[in-house]
Amino acid sequence: MSAVFFQVICDVPVAVSATGIFDYLPPLNMPESSAESWVGRAVLVDFGRQTLVGLVVGLSEHSDVPVQKLKRVKAAVPFVPLADAAWLDLIRFISKYYLRGLGEVALPALPIALRNGRGLLFDEACGTVSLRTGQAAWKKWQKIQHQPAPLQLAQPLQLTQTQTDVLKALHTDERRTQLLFGVTGSGKTEVYLQYLAEILSRDADSQVLILVPEINLTPQFSLRLVERFGADAVVTLHSKLTESVRLLNFWRAASGHARVILGTRLAVLTMLPHLKAIVVDEEHDASYRQMEGVRYSARDVAIYRAHQLKIPIVLGSATPSLETWHNARSGRYGLHRLAQRAVSGSVLPTVQLIDVQKNAVQDGISNTVRNALDRAMNARQTSLLFQNRRGYAPVLYCGHCGYVHDCSACSAHFVYHQTTRRLHCHHCGRDERVPSVCAKCGNADMLPVGQGTQRLEESVKKSWPNAVVRRVDADTTRKKGELEEVLADISAGVVDVVIGTQMLAKGHDWAHLTTVGVLDVDSGLFAQDYRAPERLFALMQQVIGRAGRGQVAGHVYIQTGFVEHPLWGSILGHDYEGYANDELAVREQLGLPPFSAHALLHVAAANIKLALGFANEVRLLAIQLIDENPEFASMTVNAAVPMNMVRVNQLERAQMLIESPSRARLQAFAPLLQAAILAQKSRLNWLLEIDPAEI
Repeated sequence: MSAVFFQVICDVPVAVSATGIFDYLPPLNMPESSAESWVGRAVLVDFGRQTLVGLVVGLSEHSDVPVQKLKRVKAAVPFVPLADAAWLDLIRFISKYYLRGLGEVALPALPIALRNGRGLLFDEACGTVSLRTGQAAWKKWQKIQHQPAPLQLAQPLQLTQTQTDVLKALHTDERRTQLLFGVTGSGKTEVYLQYLAEILSRDADSQVLILVPEINLTPQFSLRLVERFGADAVVTLHSKLTESVRLLNFWRAASGHARVILGTRLAVLTMLPHLKAIVVDEEHDASYRQMEGVRYSARDVAIYRAHQLKIPIVLGSATPSLETWHNARSGRYGLHRLAQRAVSGSVLPTVQLIDVQKNAVQDGISNTVRNALDRAMNARQTSLLFQNRRGYAPVLYCGHCGYVHDCSACSAHFVYHQTTRRLHCHHCGRDERVPSVCAKCGNADMLPVGQGTQRLEESVKKSWPNAVVRRVDADTTRKKGELEEVLADISAGVVDVVIGTQMLAKGHDWAHLTTVGVLDVDSGLFAQDYRAPERLFALMQQVIGRAGRGQVAGHVYIQTGFVEHPLWGSILGHDYEGYANDELAVREQLGLPPFSAHALLHVAAANIKLALGFANEVRLLAIQLIDENPEFASMTVNAAVPMNMVRVNQLERAQMLIESPSRARLQAFAPLLQAAILAQKSRLNWLLEIDPAEI
């Protein structure tokens, strides 16, 4: 009988292996007849000088590597459920679409303790694997009944007539992908819950997946899910969980025990053997795009997964991405509208522009906003000041010579953080002590210029010393429980003024919050990226939507130096459809997505000359491929240019954009170009990104 080789995927870069598949000999003493049962298993293997966790994705009777040079699979990893064929097909799709190795896609979907060989112990004498970390979680899991958790369905809330009509339409529309387009406060979440409850009730083992864009949205959402379906049926998956909780929740989800899985973008890759429906909340959000490693869109992967499994998926948003809106408007997706707020008597807030060139501003806050804060506090209501820049001041400036203290590793200013009394780079993570004198002229008068959330908090406390003020940003929510604590205070109505970044802009529902001041967003009006206006519109609508969700009318004040900018007209009128249709017309005229497809080459090198040189070499390779293949003639290969922020973490960066009027054509072209680049064997850091989030 011919030999059997295991095809194992490992988490290694494309530069090491374009596919990430490696041949291994089966474990010692394995009966050849049982080889098929190993497909989908996690295994421990030696890879170079490391011990890695891999996945067996297939078997082969032939290997291009001489048998005497092949290593042997050490053992199965019993703590990872068997990957079924559908999940492996999903991994193959992502690998092919985003041009990354199978292992680069599959292994990060596992908890760190299970994908890192250092987290496991191998007993060579017995040929078995045990956990080095997470043993307590494993013992807890062994005590849980492994069959699907029973649902404890609570009484649903009363729906409005519009919500009832939309819920019925979601169940009857035959299109697999549905857009739930609802204004902020329209009750999209309650529609999700009742829709999913119906699906879960059909089968005793069915599972549903709910994706949210950011971790800070999970506490409030998780509470509602537990109230509706019972604690045993619900698990949460995101990167801020302790490793023990992450392990236990992974086992509950991947085994089929958990019925409702709530998670951020990585949860879309979780093994879910009985998945029957998916919801992607705030589907437009840029946080669904993975910006390190495999640069995938969790929303797009979720849509494919639903298509693959022939299950429904609901995309929810008050400001859908233009790609989603285009698909809904054209009839490819179902389109269901919630045009009014769900709470009786609640209406969308009034929005007023404050021209900061004509109105006095003190410590970043105009008199109009100050008066609005006074009124809200006198009425015992909560206000939100939106400042989308953390830290104390974005610049440390010498008043004598004008020197600005910059990060030595990036093309960026250091940000002064008063809480740590240090300078921080928000791009590479470096930090330094605040200098006592100017590095250029020796002047001792170093001034913090501009305003971040820390400085805004200081000025608010100074102006309203008796107010209860809470700042919510990445600096105040690092420790476990901090975010949940402050969100609970806001929900209880004990906070007078909330100061926050975009962490607070989405998904939160606080009936006491009636007043919002938006202090500094003008930079989004003139950014180079063609998606910047779309993102600003979405952000503004989300911030505006925090106000007046209860019985008291909401008021929003936007400070800007450009009151005549056309974007404000659509925002003042809450007119997403008008804005989106106009923007789509512009994109169609310019040949931009969704009317074309993009691939973007990123190159990083010790200096910009090297980066641009390599990017231009790749450009010539791309042009040669187009010349040799007439089917690619309609594609455009642009000149290489430096990235907007050239230097990050001591590397200087260039990019080169490829445009295609056909996504299928780009998908055929990109692997050929990637193979040609790999053949150059360059030592520079490079990446070919499909559907880039920023250009």
